[in-house]
Amino acid sequence: MKYLILILFSVVSFSSAAKLKVDKIKVYKQERLMRAYYQDELVREYKIALSISHNIPGFRMGPKRLRGDMRTPEGSYKIIKKRQRTQYPLSLLINYPNKKDIAWGKKNGKTKWELGDMILIHGFPYRPTKVVRDFVTKIGADVETVDEWLRAYFYPYFDWTSGCIGITDEQMKELFEAVEVGTEIEIKSFLYFDRSKLPDHLEAYPIRYY
Repeated sequence: MKYLILILFSVVSFSSAAKLKVDKIKVYKQERLMRAYYQDELVREYKIALSISHNIPGFRMGPKRLRGDMRTPEGSYKIIKKRQRTQYPLSLLINYPNKKDIAWGKKNGKTKWELGDMILIHGFPYRPTKVVRDFVTKIGADVETVDEWLRAYFYPYFDWTSGCIGITDEQMKELFEAVEVGTEIEIKSFLYFDRSKLPDHLEAYPIRYY
């Protein structure tokens, strides 16, 4: 009995020690890459999905500026809320727009509401959004089985969000448990290129990457 208790204690201690912790997240949009760090050590890498509009020829990647522009923000942000059982089983709310975004809005005559909000890291939705449903039915998906089709053939291989950062449900569960409110998230256009250093007159016009 004594040895059994010691074994159980060791298993519990190992499980606690092995639990993933994340205190900083970095996102690189062009590479569709999200990296998670703890105490400056890389602990996870995730393949991400961005806006479904990237599947449309001519859509320009750039920083989010306005509500409905289907773009993902660029800059330094924080996780401000851990959300459960909304449109997605789990999601992390990012504090977009931040002070810099609001300052850009004022400079360009835009209200905070016009800048948009509800930028998340999330897994697959309970039900596909109308934008996604309309897009995939146009390319031949069966309306009656569209949810299963999306999970098998679309979500894992294409961009499908409305400007948020999408990962799988399994990855979302892991990340959700690993982060705390206040975790920093840095979003850049490129892994080796920081567009925040561009002059204002260039930054106002998104670069066409592909």
